[in-house]
Amino acid sequence: MAQMETVGPARAAQRVEQARQREARKLARRSFLRVTAFAGLSLFVGAMLSSFLGFFNLRKPKGFGGVVNVPANQIPAAGTEPVRISAGKFFLVNLQGAEGDVLGVGGTGGLLALYWKCPHLGCSVPWNASFNGASVNFPGVIGWFRCPCHGSTYSKAGIRVFGPAPRPLDTMEIIKNPDGSLGVNTGKITFGDVDNPTRAITI
Repeated sequence: MAQMETVGPARAAQRVEQARQREARKLARRSFLRVTAFAGLSLFVGAMLSSFLGFFNLRKPKGFGGVVNVPANQIPAAGTEPVRISAGKFFLVNLQGAEGDVLGVGGTGGLLALYWKCPHLGCSVPWNASFNGASVNFPGVIGWFRCPCHGSTYSKAGIRVFGPAPRPLDTMEIIKNPDGSLGVNTGKITFGDVDNPTRAITI
C-alpha cells in the first residue's frame, strides 16, 4: 500500500511535466511563426518602399539620368568638332557664332549638349565630320550629325534638315561649375526645336 502511494504522486508529477513541456513547445512554435511572419512583412514593406523610391527617382543617379561632369580639359574649343560624352549619351558642341544655325534663327554661338538619340526611332546619331551639306541642300557646309538608320541629318546645332525625324535633336541642361568644368543634367532633356542654336550658353 505504501509503495502504491509513492508511485501515484510520481506518475502525477510526470504527467504534469509532460503537459508543461507540450505547452512550452506550442508556445515556441507560436513565437517562431510570429517572428517569421513579422520578418516576411518587414521584407515586403522594405521592397515596396525601395521600388517606390526608385520609381520616383528620389535617389541621385550617377551617369545617364543624373548630372554628368565634363572636366574643363574636355570642353571643345569654339568651332571645333563635337565631343562625344559616352557616360551621358550626348555630344558637347561649342558653336562659333552662327555655326549650325542653318535656318537663321539668331544663334550667336556657345555650348550645347545634344542628346545623341534620334527622335525618329531612337538610333544613336554619330557626328560625321566629312559629310557634305550639298547632299541635303546646304552646299559648302561640311560636318553634320547623320543617323545611320534612316538618314536623318542634323546641323552642328542639332537642326534637322533631312530625313524622317519629327524634330531636331533634343538638348540637355548645362550647368557651369566654379572650377571651369560643366555639369550636364541628363535627367533634364528638352525636345529639340528650331531654336536649338539660341539655347547655347557661353562660358
